[in-house]
Parts: sequence; C-alpha cells; structure tokens
Amino acid sequence: QSALFIILYRNYPLFQTSFQIIDALIETDHLLSTWRHEHLTMVRRMIGMRVGTGNTSGAGYLEGAAQQHFIFKDLAGLSTFLIVRKKLPALPDAVLQHLTYG
Repeated sequence: QSALFIILYRNYPLFQTSFQIIDALIETDHLLSTWRHEHLTMVRRMIGMRVGTGNTSGAGYLEGAAQQHFIFKDLAGLSTFLIVRKKLPALPDAVLQHLTYG
C-alpha cells in the first residue's frame, strides 16, 4: 500500500527518491526477466531439448523458471492500480505539510 501511495503521489518532493528506488527495482526485475529469456533462447539453439547441466530438462526447465521467477512481482503489479492524475483524491492539508519542503 505504501509503494502504491508513493507511485500515485510521486510528484511530491518527499516521494521522488522513494519512487526512483521502486522504479529501479521494477526495471531490475524486467532486465533479469529479459536475461532469462535470452538465456533460454541461447540454450535452445545450443543444446535443443537435450538434458541440461545438473541433469535438468534443459530448455524445458529454463522455460518454466523464466515464467515463474520474479523478484519484485508485487511491485510490478502496482501498475494495475494506477489512477488518472486528474482523478486522484486531494490530500488533506495536514498531510500536504509533511510532503513538501518549506
């Protein structure tokens, strides 16, 4: 809930750093997923469907692992809850005082 709040109200100065961290974590997960997919493609080209290292099923194992393993799955799913900026509820003045500098 906190991460969603930060993403929705990221324009406030106090949330800028936190939003950048959340965004970097989501990007890291995306890059790891891309690497897994590229690795799977390479394995298919090199060994096909033969047995892989550690007696795994090779490409079959990697395909299942690529679809299952996400580090920050909850963070990546936050985009499901995004709201159009114009429709975001206004924050109470007491909260606004804590979100700005000065």
